[in-house]
Amino acid sequence: MLLVEEADYNLLGRDLIVALGINLIVRDSQIVVSIYKLTCEDEDKINPKVWHTGREAGKLDMTPISVEIERPEDPIRIKQYSIPLEGRRGLKPIIEDLIKKGILEPCMSRYNTPILAIKKTDGSYRLVQDLRAINERTKTRFPVVANPYTLLNRVSPEDTWYSVIDLKDAFWTCPLAEGSRDFFAFQWEDPDTNRKQQLRWASLPQGFVDSPNLFGQALEQLLSQFSPRKGTKILQYVDDLLVAGETEGDVRECTIELLNFLGEKGLKVSKQKLQFTEPGVKYLGHWLIRGKKKLDPERIAGILELPSPKNKRQVRQLLGLLGYCRQWIEGYSDKAKFLYEKLTKDKIKWTEQDDKELQRLKEALVTAPVLSLPNINKKFQLFVDVSNHTAYGVLTQEWAGDKKPVSYLSKLLDPVSRGWPTCLQAIVAVALLVEEAKKITFGAHMVVYTPHNVRTILQQKAEKWLTDARLLKYEAILIHAPELELRTTQASNPAGFLYGEALGKPMHICSDLIELQTKVREDLEDEELDEGEKWFVDGSARVIEGKRKSGYAIINGKTGEVVKSGPLSASWSAQACELYAVLQALRELKGKTGTIFTDSKYAFEVVHTFGKFGRKGD
Repeated sequence: MLLVEEADYNLLGRDLIVALGINLIVRDSQIVVSIYKLTCEDEDKINPKVWHTGREAGKLDMTPISVEIERPEDPIRIKQYSIPLEGRRGLKPIIEDLIKKGILEPCMSRYNTPILAIKKTDGSYRLVQDLRAINERTKTRFPVVANPYTLLNRVSPEDTWYSVIDLKDAFWTCPLAEGSRDFFAFQWEDPDTNRKQQLRWASLPQGFVDSPNLFGQALEQLLSQFSPRKGTKILQYVDDLLVAGETEGDVRECTIELLNFLGEKGLKVSKQKLQFTEPGVKYLGHWLIRGKKKLDPERIAGILELPSPKNKRQVRQLLGLLGYCRQWIEGYSDKAKFLYEKLTKDKIKWTEQDDKELQRLKEALVTAPVLSLPNINKKFQLFVDVSNHTAYGVLTQEWAGDKKPVSYLSKLLDPVSRGWPTCLQAIVAVALLVEEAKKITFGAHMVVYTPHNVRTILQQKAEKWLTDARLLKYEAILIHAPELELRTTQASNPAGFLYGEALGKPMHICSDLIELQTKVREDLEDEELDEGEKWFVDGSARVIEGKRKSGYAIINGKTGEVVKSGPLSASWSAQACELYAVLQALRELKGKTGTIFTDSKYAFEVVHTFGKFGRKGD
């Protein structure tokens, strides 16, 4: 048996290694043994040219890809950074190998962007090109890469066997069009001869903004030619493939067929990273285990080790990592609100309270539950409530008589609806989470439980608060959707819903609560009084003979006389003028009884609907 430290594959002794069902590689001068499930019989069924050996590169038979950049007549010319001699020596075998395989080629280009020699933990080097300037000027295609947040929803609880295929150097399998190669040129100085030359990529380079999207589309078109066997399905996220099915045999055979197909098409697969016909696999930062999914402990550990952010870039990075885990965190939007608020300020000021809030988020990751995979052939239950301007809830399915969580959902309410009474906020909350849940249910029947009588409020009380556009939108989502059923519950949080009774009348009457929360004063009515003054008010802002003019007037409805009128600032809007007219009429009627008529819905709602909430902000 022969092992070479520079190789990540076995050179000799293959028959013995396969017979033992193990894999031997050398890392950091130590022999690492890993077990894989490929048997001799499996190996015999797989075309060996699919495996990445390091001797040859994969290549797809496809039309070379063209790249467009803005202002191509103005070439990007950035000088090469200084690379230490040790770094250049580390890059030399990599660059020579890429030239030999046709992935890099010599050129004389007007463009140039620098490369870096990144030292890895094992002492070797990685070639990285700084393509930020090219990325900023690239005319990118519309991204059609699958959303990892919803991709796994295609795997059902019955799919309990899996394989994961990792494509090796996937981007380099896509050829670049001749006219696009010069954009990706860089300068290389040989560490032994000190000869300088320009090289360019003949294939899609790593670090290019459009590479994941372009390769993903190419692979998707390729996979459309492959038909997975009955009882299995294939999921693709860029260059990571998942085979899922109900039986071990079907998944095994489908994986072998897919590997042979990929090899015939010119793609290479890492045998060391292949997860072959397992009841539990790691895919996209998740562990899929017999119809359930949980967060990868390594991902959780990485987030737990992150220090407190010191700038906006670090806050965004933290939100990106945490957001990927939001399905497992109850009330994520509310818990992460303080981080989003940091992005609205000029400078980051981190406090002890922020440390406590971040720790609360990290603790939620540590205690993250195992989620069931959705079964679109079964009914879903969605619990929704609203608190602290946040819609939160849990999507469940029944399994053996118990409600099992499929996903925790949460969304921040928009600024307008945050000023509404709680029961009206519930309409927005339910609509938001129903739309989120549809990404998981794919239109399957769903019963929504909430401690608010959403249907009654929407049909009887909402018109005072909602614009016609909002009203139509929420009615379409909640009332006219045949796959949706609205019910009430006494549960006040996801835990109470999961482990208690679902059905039940709310603990309050929504119409009474809305009245209580919105009435400004006891003697203010929204209907005409039989006695007292009757005044008509109006305000307007318009352009007359090229000049903008604004004003208001109060008319006595009994006598027709002008009670009060006058000009207003030309910068005022018509709504502001209407509201000012009502305000002046109220001042004139102080201590009297009377009815004020206005044709302004805005002014009417400010007085009757939003008045109390405006008072809270005084």
